[in-house]
Amino acid sequence: MTDTEHDDDLPQSGEPFDTGPWSTRPDAARCLADAAIEAALTPAVRTRLTGNEAIAIVMRVPGASWVAPIEGAVRRLNDRAHTVARDGSNRTIHRPDAGNGDAARQLAKGEMVIGISALPSILPRALTAAADLTLEIRFDAEILGAAMARFTTSVAPPDAIEGLGALDFDDLVSGFRAGSSPAEIAERLRRSARRLAGQREDRLPNLADAVEYGEAREWGLALASDFERFRKTEIIRNNRSDGLAWSEVGAGANALFGGPPGLGKTYFARILANHLGVPLISASISDIFATSAGYLDSVVKGIREVFAKAEARAPAAVLWDELDALPSRENLNNINSRSSSAASWWTPVIAEFLLQLDSAVAGRRRAVFVWAASNHPHRVDPALLRPGRLDRLIVFRPPGPEGVASILRHHLGTDLPGVDLTAIGQLGVGRSPAEIAAAVSLARRAARGANRALGYDDLVGALAPKPDVDEATLRRIAHHESGHVVTAIALGIDEVVAVDVLGNAGAFGRTLMRRHKGLETRTSIENRTVHQLGGRAAEFVAYGGDCAANCGGDSSSDLAAATAAVTALRISLGLGGGLAYLGSPDEAAVLLRADPKLRAAVDDDLARLHGRAVNIVSRHRSALDAIAAALLERRHLTGDEARKIFAQHPPMSNTPRTRRRLRSGPSDRRD
Repeated sequence: MTDTEHDDDLPQSGEPFDTGPWSTRPDAARCLADAAIEAALTPAVRTRLTGNEAIAIVMRVPGASWVAPIEGAVRRLNDRAHTVARDGSNRTIHRPDAGNGDAARQLAKGEMVIGISALPSILPRALTAAADLTLEIRFDAEILGAAMARFTTSVAPPDAIEGLGALDFDDLVSGFRAGSSPAEIAERLRRSARRLAGQREDRLPNLADAVEYGEAREWGLALASDFERFRKTEIIRNNRSDGLAWSEVGAGANALFGGPPGLGKTYFARILANHLGVPLISASISDIFATSAGYLDSVVKGIREVFAKAEARAPAAVLWDELDALPSRENLNNINSRSSSAASWWTPVIAEFLLQLDSAVAGRRRAVFVWAASNHPHRVDPALLRPGRLDRLIVFRPPGPEGVASILRHHLGTDLPGVDLTAIGQLGVGRSPAEIAAAVSLARRAARGANRALGYDDLVGALAPKPDVDEATLRRIAHHESGHVVTAIALGIDEVVAVDVLGNAGAFGRTLMRRHKGLETRTSIENRTVHQLGGRAAEFVAYGGDCAANCGGDSSSDLAAATAAVTALRISLGLGGGLAYLGSPDEAAVLLRADPKLRAAVDDDLARLHGRAVNIVSRHRSALDAIAAALLERRHLTGDEARKIFAQHPPMSNTPRTRRRLRSGPSDRRD
């Protein structure tokens, strides 16, 4: 008996049609379900399950698509048992307060009752509370091998399949074809996993060699060391290994990967999961909307399914990409002021996510890693980042020279063997891993266009292309970047990492800085703003007040950054003459457009700080021109090289005559 609705005239999942001679052919669904059931049963449990004992059993399956096939496998073992199979598709029936009376009566009559679900919380409460046995129906490479052996009569084990945990039951069945070998089935499943994960068919680097990931790599290696100690024995059943409990491994094992796009946060999750030897289940809130009806219940069910899939495949890792798509509850009041329905809709979604996250990370026998990625970690709900949840924020940054060389070597594969990439690594400093990978592709394209093998110069040309501009424009760009360097070094703010004039990434020049740690003050913020205005100031000095429009124009420009910093002093930080909090730095542009007095005050501040920048580059005109000349010749300077040139060209003496000369220069104040 079962509370699952079936049409008695049709065979159920896992039970093949009888089609005459063809009925002797192995059924893939049955092979998979039976292999998974067998892996979960000890001899003692199998004896109880196939007997007549009045017991309550809860079976947790890898996902909703496994519910019906596992029910079929249970029937084949014991057709007298009463099954309660729930996949969450029926909100009326699939609830813990539904079916309690029936389950209780069956147990009272001396019958066996078996609950089957990916989410035991939706089974009758009377059944889960009275459960004599709880069985985890797992699926991994070993069980896949057993299913293949049943289907093909071959015992050849398959190779590891990255992303196997992302496949649901029907995805797995589709990989089994009549007459296929285990290797052919494995290859189909491998392709399916890649496509579902949106992954290219690429090689993953070894975590130990991936120095470009810095802090993330060190954390991952330490995590892997603990996890290896934990899993030396049968971790799922024993919960301890070599004296290390899962609670000790799990502390600090869940993290948020934050940083700008293109730095390889999602790719790192794949590398780490591969290094740990666990399947990675990737998901995002946008994916759940795209693959469901988009109603509240379907979104909540989608969140539950992701966590259930990870826990059922444990040891496993789940990655929530673009986590900031889940709104912060701190912002719900603002949402509520505009649309109470939006806030009331999101509140249960956020609550469900927190509940499932707590369940996943608190499990003592689950061995589930929970990671998330966000380009805007400051937008993530703080409740997600507290200890016991995603208790570590790992900030991803552009790789240094060694990291650039490591990325180049990985993407070069067998090309340029034995070539030292250390020097060229400097050219890629500040570039994201995605940009570096694209440069290798560009270099290969250039070599193919010339009908020759890839060469070192192709790589240099791709990483450091010469800007397609005339000499006069190139000279102006060099002076602009030199102005940023001179003001930064003169004021002693932050650290100049590199400066170059290269025609890539949508800009012809850039100065890469590394911010010093410490608390911000009005002085430090204004000095940094002077540095941001240093490029424009250099053009102002070198070209008689004739500045290019490139200093402004969009939200990533020097003027935009300077304006945002100065406005924040006045509206957010209490460092601009008043203590009132008027809004967040993100609201600066809106407030400036709405308040003429604020706009005038900020404009005065910017003019004053621009004047300081003009004075600095004027006093250091010799260093300004020398750094610009070096950039014209070499196109790239490291921070150390720039500082050396600066030190070789002392500033003008600070005498009254010099001060009068500087004051008599052209003014940038408006009438």
